[in-house]
Amino acid sequence: MGVVRQIVEKLCVIITIILVYENALVFYQYFFPYWWSHGFYRRFFFHLIIGHWLLINTIMHYYFAIAKSPGFVVELKKELSTQEELNYTKCLKCDVMRPPRAHHCKVCQKCVVRYDHHCPWINNCVGYRNHVHFILFCFFMALISAYATIVGQKQFQLVMFHDQILFGLFAPILQPEELVTTIIEHKTIGPITGVLTLFLFLTNLVAMGLVLMLTIWQISLITKGQTCVEERIDKSIVANSVQGQKQRPYDFGFKLNWARFFEVNKISELLFRLLIPFPFQPKHDGTQWISKDNKKN
Repeated sequence: MGVVRQIVEKLCVIITIILVYENALVFYQYFFPYWWSHGFYRRFFFHLIIGHWLLINTIMHYYFAIAKSPGFVVELKKELSTQEELNYTKCLKCDVMRPPRAHHCKVCQKCVVRYDHHCPWINNCVGYRNHVHFILFCFFMALISAYATIVGQKQFQLVMFHDQILFGLFAPILQPEELVTTIIEHKTIGPITGVLTLFLFLTNLVAMGLVLMLTIWQISLITKGQTCVEERIDKSIVANSVQGQKQRPYDFGFKLNWARFFEVNKISELLFRLLIPFPFQPKHDGTQWISKDNKKN
């Protein structure tokens, strides 16, 4: 199963790269030449800047999410006395002492600092050191998919179907059979090209929806000061608790939760983090976390 999973995860990475490549290719091959040749220079330069900003952010954050270590506990070098002071607990699966918020990954067979989940789409764990890049990749991937689909669908049809618009934004989902027939019968392009065009458009639309849902879910977790694992643990505690009280020991409110997640103190720092893709450098090693029970660094 381990070999099969590795193959599946590598395929997920390839599929993600293809989706990003297809979005870029459509603009380079169809939109930019069309706008320039028809004299739409303002539109050309506007989308040239916005499109490349989205593309660069998507690619860079995806690379960082894949390439950066999520923060494995075995990489931490702590004395036994320090481990006891920082309330380390022993993992029964990989037999290492781990700090608070660290959990065991069944795929990597290692404990990860502030572990969120193992993501096949990046072929890596999502942990303290790459979580920022993962959420920003999800955000920009959803944004660039929406941008290419919504902004470009009419323009793409004008190029492909000789200044005709054959279908609306959600027609591939609502009217697939009628749309396939219309495209196949269209005389300006071949049936194979038409069906492939529709398939790519539909794939991009579905990808946009899936990534958007993942992004919203991740945003909700960060807003609550939780990781995916901690949310599951809290739900289990609430379900088995007589009082049914929510835990969330690291929830200090919307503003502070996001400031701690991105490790910024000013709005300008946050904007710089969101607008420019540069490697996230953690300010600590992930062994100490401020909680409601312990409000000191």
